[in-house]
Amino acid sequence: MTTPDKAPAKIGVFTFVMITAAVVVSVRTLPMTAQPGMMTLFLTLAAALLFLVPTALVSAELATAWPQDGGLFIWVREAFGERMGFVAVWMQWIQMVFGMTSIIMVIAATFAYVFDPALASNKLYMLAMIAGIWWGCTLVNMRGVKTLGWVSTICVSLGVFLPGIVLIGCGIAYLASGHPIMTDVSLSWNNLVPSFSDSGTLGLFIGFIFVVMGMEVSASNVSSIKDARRNYPIAIILVSVIMVLLSVIGSAAIFVAIPKEKISMTAGLMQAFELYFNQWGMGWLAPVMGLCIGLGLVGQVNSWVLGPVRGLQATADSGALPQFLQKTNAHGVPVTLVLIQAFAITLVGILITVMPNVDNFYFMLMGLTGLVYLVAYLFMFSAAIYLRYKRPDVERSFKVPGGNAGMWICSGLGLAISLLAGYLGFIPPGSFKGSGSVYLQFQLIGLVVMLVIPFLVYAYGQKAKQARVSAGVAPNTSPAAKARSAEGK
Repeated sequence: MTTPDKAPAKIGVFTFVMITAAVVVSVRTLPMTAQPGMMTLFLTLAAALLFLVPTALVSAELATAWPQDGGLFIWVREAFGERMGFVAVWMQWIQMVFGMTSIIMVIAATFAYVFDPALASNKLYMLAMIAGIWWGCTLVNMRGVKTLGWVSTICVSLGVFLPGIVLIGCGIAYLASGHPIMTDVSLSWNNLVPSFSDSGTLGLFIGFIFVVMGMEVSASNVSSIKDARRNYPIAIILVSVIMVLLSVIGSAAIFVAIPKEKISMTAGLMQAFELYFNQWGMGWLAPVMGLCIGLGLVGQVNSWVLGPVRGLQATADSGALPQFLQKTNAHGVPVTLVLIQAFAITLVGILITVMPNVDNFYFMLMGLTGLVYLVAYLFMFSAAIYLRYKRPDVERSFKVPGGNAGMWICSGLGLAISLLAGYLGFIPPGSFKGSGSVYLQFQLIGLVVMLVIPFLVYAYGQKAKQARVSAGVAPNTSPAAKARSAEGK
């Protein structure tokens, strides 16, 4: 095991904002959020108030109360014990393995659009991109959080902020030039507020909820921030504001120029850029924007490499998992866990590309990803409430406003939305072309399997731990883990 002599260097608020923004802020979701037209304002604000804000506030309190690396594992362990902490962080981690594969497929399709659109249907190209991008990001992250910081800054600046600002600027110029608005933008009740009496609208709302998920992942690196108790909540608030503004204004910049019923879920962003740039005789800029968007998505993928895996590292460092999983390099990166993660994502990529019906498998896998992630949120919100009563002595430099009642309201909203989204997650989306019963069976079996695996892994780790104790072998905690523990006291 590598034994670093000193803790990794700290990062400031700006760098941490960029790392967090790379995790949760993206322009790739704008076509989806633009499709409802003016209703996107209501749906975005509802998703922000009912889920984003509770997630941000709860994770800020928990991260400043227990400012060690590990995030969700630490919080749930403190509330419900080590076993449940591992189950929670496992669910957070395994959804990332599935989810990142889908994002890389979008990246591959984006780059294919720029160079050769025919590549988007080439399975070998897709597999090469999945493996190449993830392994490349893995090598970058081996250099530690400082390297992650500047890579995220570049990718977010060029791949999220630049396309977002250009898109919004194009929309403003389009309106200022007197061009016709292609979507109804009246401020009537029916045009602003959707009807929740049908499952289609509920499914649309849950789509907006999925857009704002992931805010708590950055807490896994909270010990890397200078003055984390003060700066972490500031960073979370800034990223939340950026996310909401980009979603609302960026979506409007698409639907004012393209009728909402004609916005492509996958190519809507490039539709808008092509329309704007061709209109002004600058069609060559559309592929440039495509490259920038692809770069931003690479930055998002890069920021997830060391997110949930930090929670698994904290589990391994606590002695709950086999010792070989504790191995870290000179930058405090959990080498073994990161490599296992890379192999797992490569395997998922192989499965996706060898399936006879890739689209159906993709939809089923994405449904399972959402269900698995929601279990992690159920643990987090429950732990936040419980810890207010179990550990009131722990200093919280940031607290959810409103005392215990405020925590109940905040976490209660998060729990309610998670349960609603979980229920709807068993219903196949409208784009799914296969059997509804097959979809339901896949989700049920997949969710049960994903829940059983962490209990088996934890039991194996405990058995190995007991064997070491019986043999008189002292626990072998890495210096990096000791440093993180000391910082959290």
